[in-house]
Amino acid sequence: MEQQIQPQQIQQAVARVLAAYESGQQFDAGEGPQTVEQAYAIQDGVARHLWPAHRTHCWKVGAPDRDTEPYSAPIPPQKVYDSGVRLRGDDFHMIGIEAELAFRVTRALPVRAEAYSEQEVRAALGELCVTLELVDTRLQQWQQTSALWRLADNQISGGLVVGSGINDWQGRDLTLQPVQLTLNGEVLADKSGGHPLADPTVLLTWSVNHLVARSHGLAVGDLITTGSWTGMKFIEPGADIRVVFPGIGEVALTIA
Repeated sequence: MEQQIQPQQIQQAVARVLAAYESGQQFDAGEGPQTVEQAYAIQDGVARHLWPAHRTHCWKVGAPDRDTEPYSAPIPPQKVYDSGVRLRGDDFHMIGIEAELAFRVTRALPVRAEAYSEQEVRAALGELCVTLELVDTRLQQWQQTSALWRLADNQISGGLVVGSGINDWQGRDLTLQPVQLTLNGEVLADKSGGHPLADPTVLLTWSVNHLVARSHGLAVGDLITTGSWTGMKFIEPGADIRVVFPGIGEVALTIA
């Protein structure tokens, strides 16, 4: 039987994550969320404090395989950047990078009683663009921390850099889509395919219906990024990173 959410415990967890954001110091997780619902409640509590004047417009969604329910996490609006941005390495506890594809809402999806169909979802997500996710965490010893605590910490998101894209993605077979990731001009990854689900579009119907319920609808411009094609690569400051998905677009980032 799943444990019931205890509001006081959720509030305490939210306070610990917020203190980590404010101080720049990681914390020892200790006892944390016991259910996905509790992890989402912590995410939502942190979001209400960190960006109270702004709605979440960028989400990360993923799943390790097709038999596991996907997860979602908000990306703070102040940590969503345009391609070419230059960031400071000492603003991170660690710097992980992941090459991803994201789908942008071009037709609003308001809350309604019935779920959106796959056809409606595909019609509403009119843009496919290249993104580079930054991976960072407020958790000490994050690799030994529970998966639910990592989910509560926005699935250890450190931000997202958004590049160029296309509007005619619906007819594409993405299962063998090429991708190249370079660091200071040297190739870190050059492959065809590589998404853990083979085709990231299998996430879209779940994602839209889940996020419409969580965020009181999706608005034009909202972005859903759908998981790494290259795995997570750890880098050091002093890095020029470029990701190219041929035929779709590219994104660039400098870590000073």
